[in-house]
Amino acid sequence: MPLGPDDPPGPCLSQYLDGGSDAPIAVGFSGGSDSLAALVATLAFARPHGRRVLAMTVDHDLQAQSRAWTADCAKMASRLGAEPVALVWAENRPFSDTGLTALARQARHRLLARAARQHGARVLVLGHTRNDRAEADWMRNRGANLGQLRAWSPSPVWPEGRGLFVLRPLLDCDREDLKAALAAGGLGWINDPANLDPRFMRSRARQALALDPQDPATLEGSLPYWPTVLGGLGHLGALCLDRKALQAAPSGVAAFLARALLCVSGSIEPVRSDRLGRLEARLRSRDEFAATLSGVRLFADNQTAWMVREGVRAGAQAHCALQDGVWDGRFEIEGLSPDQSLAPLKGHAAALSRADRAWIQTVPAQIRPTLPVVLTGGLAPVLPGFRDPPHAQPPGTITAKSLMIARLKAACGQVFNEQGLMIDA
Repeated sequence: MPLGPDDPPGPCLSQYLDGGSDAPIAVGFSGGSDSLAALVATLAFARPHGRRVLAMTVDHDLQAQSRAWTADCAKMASRLGAEPVALVWAENRPFSDTGLTALARQARHRLLARAARQHGARVLVLGHTRNDRAEADWMRNRGANLGQLRAWSPSPVWPEGRGLFVLRPLLDCDREDLKAALAAGGLGWINDPANLDPRFMRSRARQALALDPQDPATLEGSLPYWPTVLGGLGHLGALCLDRKALQAAPSGVAAFLARALLCVSGSIEPVRSDRLGRLEARLRSRDEFAATLSGVRLFADNQTAWMVREGVRAGAQAHCALQDGVWDGRFEIEGLSPDQSLAPLKGHAAALSRADRAWIQTVPAQIRPTLPVVLTGGLAPVLPGFRDPPHAQPPGTITAKSLMIARLKAACGQVFNEQGLMIDA
C-alpha cells in the first residue's frame, strides 16, 4: 500500500490538517513500523505545503537498548526530512511493574504534549492502526480502562495537552500492509521486544489476535449534545445553560454533562455513568434543585442550569504551584512573578482594593469564591485580569485565561480540524 498524499492515509491528513498553516506538525515516532508509516505519510502531506515535521521520540528507559533506539530514530527522522526531538521519561516513574503500561502511556502523552506545544505544534500525529483498535477492543472487553481510538480527538492529558489535538490517520490501515509498503520503499524499522512480553496486556492482546483475528469496532458514535448558548460566563470558568433546551434535546445530554463536569471542575477523573443518568433525569424533570457532583455545584431553576466549580476551604490552595502554567485545572495564568502565588478568592474578598471589590460585585455570587486571587507576601491580594477576548489587558497585567470553553468544545467534538484550533488560540 503506497503512503503518498493520494493514498491512505493521505485523505485523512488532508481532511484534518491545514495546508496553509506555518505551525509544525508533531509525530510520535518510536521507530516501529506503525509510527514510521505515520511519519512517512505526514512528510508526504507536509512537503508540498512547506510545513515542518517534528519526529518526537520518547525514551521510556525500560529496555537496555532504548537510548540506542532513540539515537537511531533521530538519524532515521533526519534522513527522511523530519526534525528529531528526543524526550526522556524521568519523572513519576513506578517502583514495580504494577500498572507500568498505563503509567508509561500517560507519561508518553504528557511528554509529547508538552514538547508539541513548546515547539508551536497544534496537532500530534500518532501511528495507531486498525490492529491497535482491535487490540484495544480486546483489552476493553477484559476490563481495561481504555478509550475508543478516534481519528481526530483532543489530547488525553490535561492541562499539558490543552489546545492540542491527536490525529490518527492510519486507523483504517492494516499493520502488515503498512510493513509491506515500508519494505517496498527500502525502509526498516525497530522491533520492540516488549511487544511480545506476556507481562503486558497489550502484548497478550496482540498475540491472541494473531491466532484469532477480529474486526475492530469502527463506529465512533454520535456527538454529545451541544448547547447553542453558553451563558457568557465561560471566561470565569462557569456555565449557564438553557434548561429547556437541555430538556428538549433528544439524546447526548449525559455525554455532554460528563464532559461539562470535567471542564468546570478542572479535573481529569470521569463521572460514573449511573450518577450522570440520575443528574440527567433531574434536569429533565420540573424540579428546582441544587446538587454537588464531581467537584461541581449545579443550581437548576425552571429556566436555567448553572454549573460552577465547587467551593474550597479558604486558603486551601494558597501558595500552590501552577501545573504547566494552569491553576485549578481551569485558568491559564500569565505574568505571575516568583514571589507571588494564587489562592481561591474565598476568605480574601474583604482585603481586596475598592476597585476589585466593586468589580467582584458584578460577578454572580455562586462564582466568586472559586476565582483565583494573587497573593504577594503581606500585601493586599489582587484579582488577575480575567481575559475575555473583546477586552485586551494592559501590558504587565497578571491575567487569568479560562480554558473551560475551549476544553469543552474539544471534548464535545466541536473542533473539526486544525483551522478550528486557532479560534481559541
